[in-house]
Amino acid sequence: MFSQSVRTFTKQALQWTKVKLVYQRVTLTRFTTLFFFLAVINCVVLILLQSIAFIDNQNADEMISGFLTQANITKTRIVYETGDELYICKDLPEQSDADCSTLVSLNDNSRRELGDFVLIPRHRLANATTMKDSSGNIDGLRLSNGRVLDQDCLQSLIWLDDIMRDSMAEDIVTLIFQIWLFLLSLVAILNESLPHLGAAIAGHALVTGWAGYRIENTYKLESHYQELIVHQLCNDVDFLGGWWNLRTGHSIPILVCNVVAFVMATYLASRLYRVYARQSFELVGASPQIHQVYKSVLLLSVCVQLGGFFAIASTAMWLAKASSGTIALVAKNLNLYRAVFSIMAILEVPWTILGWICFRRESRRQFLIFAGISLLLLASSSGIFASPLYQFIFQTWPFFATMTITSYLLVVATFFLSIWCRTQFGKGLPEYLKPKETLEGEDFTPVHFNDAASVKSEKHPGSFDESFFNSLPPLLAAQTMKPPVAHFKSRDKTTSVYSDMNRSTMKLSSTPPLLQSALSEVSSISQEPPN
Repeated sequence: MFSQSVRTFTKQALQWTKVKLVYQRVTLTRFTTLFFFLAVINCVVLILLQSIAFIDNQNADEMISGFLTQANITKTRIVYETGDELYICKDLPEQSDADCSTLVSLNDNSRRELGDFVLIPRHRLANATTMKDSSGNIDGLRLSNGRVLDQDCLQSLIWLDDIMRDSMAEDIVTLIFQIWLFLLSLVAILNESLPHLGAAIAGHALVTGWAGYRIENTYKLESHYQELIVHQLCNDVDFLGGWWNLRTGHSIPILVCNVVAFVMATYLASRLYRVYARQSFELVGASPQIHQVYKSVLLLSVCVQLGGFFAIASTAMWLAKASSGTIALVAKNLNLYRAVFSIMAILEVPWTILGWICFRRESRRQFLIFAGISLLLLASSSGIFASPLYQFIFQTWPFFATMTITSYLLVVATFFLSIWCRTQFGKGLPEYLKPKETLEGEDFTPVHFNDAASVKSEKHPGSFDESFFNSLPPLLAAQTMKPPVAHFKSRDKTTSVYSDMNRSTMKLSSTPPLLQSALSEVSSISQEPPN
């Protein structure tokens, strides 16, 4: 009795969790299986590698912050790099009270090739002691080897500390992006969704390009660090030592994995596209005009999927950047900026959902809400570019600039595509999609018909030979000849058969399968003759 209850509960649990459906979709073809396992392996491996890169940046940030804390360097000034020069300002650049001055510049005498640098042993915080002036204020740090770190040297570490914090934020966003790519790939398989498949491949291309750029940017940052800070401001004192080689060594495997995953995913997606496109455009017939509208809706869905993530990610990055460090101390109207970006982040969630459903349903009310949110996002994104604070973060943080530009272009493309799709309302797209979604939701077994040539060439058992009828007189042949019997292959997927020519008339019952089996057993017992 207990084992029967366990089996019943297990069966119901499997039905609830749709494990069987997931297994069927993943193992539909060898390409779906390979695509699924590629997504899983790629996600796990890159999360591990990205976590290692995050730990590397965190360790470097802790060490730099330790020197700043011991020297009592308060982040009341902005230090940034542009044009091979380090500037220090009291406020945002180009402001009337910025009072910017050049901290150090790269001249021709100090310019070296990256390979000409001599690795200096890393100096640790434990080897430094504070130096104070006559007023008792900390004037610098003295290392155990006798070298002194003055205020200019220590002030330059503010720029390096900001670089490390930005790199940590990039690691977090990239890590979440890998999880998002896996979810897109999984949904593409489970729903046989062309938009999710296209968004996943586009995401692979973007993250691969960024992984390559980050390696190049690492070499550039190391060159500026060595030339400006180590050899000019800090008297050949290297705070990071071989850390740059460690960062590059951990970034190269990330690039390799992304390239391999992108190539393999693109190939597998091209094979899956043929299957999914045939099912989307041929399973339920429609006119070429409906197909054209549906393709536009699919393209719009890809833009919505990508634009939603990049919009939310860039908004969160800006809020984190503006709310910490030196920026938070010098920014004006920061609370207003936070309110605007918080509202944008909240609106981007329903914007993504509405962009997915309103055009498939041709819901005019939902479209009005979607279009209104799109206009608000475009207006706020365009207006915020006039802000000096936004411009400064945009110009000094390449990753944020990339995310922002990508997000803005996707929102613009989504808006104009949505306007065009709105003009196509009333042409029958919901009627085209509804039977397809209904059959898929009911686990319908599709019947695929071959072309006329292949059907004609097939020889089925029990069919008549045309040569025999050709030898008969016309009147006798017309009376005798019958069309060949169509043969259908039965496919039992569930207890309900919606399309099977080899079975009797379909019977529908609301009685649960378990109760049906129990009633069948009772019926068989009652029909047995008494002993």
